[in-house]
Amino acid sequence: METGIEKAIRIAGSQTALGNLLGITPQAVQKWAKQGLVPGERCREVETALDGQVTRYELNPAVFGERPEPATQ
Repeated sequence: METGIEKAIRIAGSQTALGNLLGITPQAVQKWAKQGLVPGERCREVETALDGQVTRYELNPAVFGERPEPATQ
């Protein structure tokens, strides 16, 4: 199963491309990929940079938990 960071890298095109979007080094992205998680303080930045195609819930479920269900009216 694809992790949130793997999905983010795939959508961005590469570790380098994701790093460029975020203003960080590809090595930092590689470290996240190896850990399988994005640090909690960076998750919203990744989510925004990728126009919500990957959510903070996917990037670090240990911090953000499961994605909440949308409210129904």
